[in-house]
Amino acid sequence: METIQRQFRRLLAALMVTGVVQAASVHVAVAAPPCTAQEGQGLIDSGRYDRAVREFSCVIDGHPTDVEGYRGRIEAELLLGQFSNAVRDYTRVTALVGPVHPDAESTIYAGYASRLAADPGSISALTGLSFAQWWFFDYGAAIKVSDQLLLLQPNNVYANTFNASSRLLKGVTTARGVATLDRALALAPQSPDVHYIAADAYTYGISNPQRALAEATTALNGGLDTPRVHAILAAAYLALGDLSAAAAEIKRHLDLVTTELVATAPLAAGITFTLDLVPGRTFEVPIAAIAGQPISIVTGSPTPEITDSILVVLAPDGTPVVGSDDYKKYFAGFLWTPPETAIYRLRVTSFESVNTGELTVARK
Repeated sequence: METIQRQFRRLLAALMVTGVVQAASVHVAVAAPPCTAQEGQGLIDSGRYDRAVREFSCVIDGHPTDVEGYRGRIEAELLLGQFSNAVRDYTRVTALVGPVHPDAESTIYAGYASRLAADPGSISALTGLSFAQWWFFDYGAAIKVSDQLLLLQPNNVYANTFNASSRLLKGVTTARGVATLDRALALAPQSPDVHYIAADAYTYGISNPQRALAEATTALNGGLDTPRVHAILAAAYLALGDLSAAAAEIKRHLDLVTTELVATAPLAAGITFTLDLVPGRTFEVPIAAIAGQPISIVTGSPTPEITDSILVVLAPDGTPVVGSDDYKKYFAGFLWTPPETAIYRLRVTSFESVNTGELTVARK
């Protein structure tokens, strides 16, 4: 018969063995293979777009300033019909990748050229390329590539939507663009993303503020509470003469993009401020106003990285009273007569607060 001491030693040895085995099991469980862009592209090629989004998101988490993770996730999002998410990711390329890799655009194009040389009929590559061309304002090229997509898949929602958008933004064959956009809406009437792109086209392509307002409102009600949707709503309200509604939409745009609010000294008449912008930074500038005396503000930039600004003026109680997006070309500004003598607050940044560079704010 075993003694109590021997039984105890046997039990202790068993527990130690079990502990070693458990530890080894835990070690094996956490040693997962790393995520890669190659794996993500393979998931796209096999039609597993949701998994591709997750794979490329993992790639981005590991390399947030490299372009390939964003490029792949954008492609997967487009194939899922998530056009707004794809736009959001290109703004992240502007904010995070561009300052580190100024050649990001050419890198994206080179990758698509290589893929299409190997497979000219690749739906995913044609989709990703045409969207990149659309994003980088090369609408003529985007029309040609999306035309190829439509030949291969006439009912492709993405191809109809962005072929139409490119035509309207380019200002060519606009009647065909309108018809194609209507076809996209008929193919996907419940898609807030298609309504959003339609609103964009009727704002920055063919000017139709009532149609833009309706389409952007549908997109917003469908869940796209995004900075760009609110900018489109603001542009529509400005065109329709509703200044307070436009200011409210621009404030919402700024609320969504601001991660750092920086206060400045007051801006007096005849003074120009030069503000150092980085992504997420909005400046709040006090402006002393006298009732009935007009205030003129213009923005600009000495650096090529800043080409688009947006601003709103808040009353002392925080109510947005005047807002501006494209006052002179893409730069914000205004000529406004305050209704009361008070200290107002001007909030200003780059459009969607994605740029790094210098912004000038001048009070005339």
